[in-house]
Amino acid sequence: MVYVGETSRSLKERAKEHEADVRLRRDKPISEHFNGTGHRGQDMSISVLTQIRDSSRYYRLIKELEFIKKFETKSPNGLNTNNQ
Repeated sequence: MVYVGETSRSLKERAKEHEADVRLRRDKPISEHFNGTGHRGQDMSISVLTQIRDSSRYYRLIKELEFIKKFETKSPNGLNTNNQ
C-alpha cells in the first residue's frame, strides 16, 4: 500500500510523526495499516518523489494531488483518504 503526503517540515521530522502514529495506534490510515494483520511499523519505508523549493502550501497541495492521481493512492487502492 502506498501513501502520498506533503510537508513543509523536514522529512526526518515527518517520518518520526508517522512512526509515532503507528506506535501509539492513532486513528490514522497509516497507523491502521501498519498495525493491521501481517504488517509492522518496521515495514514502513519512505521515498521522496520530489523536492519543491516554492514555499507555497497551495503549490505543494497541487503536486500532492498530482502524485495521488498518478500512483492511484486514494483509498481503497492506497492509504490516502479525503479527510487527511
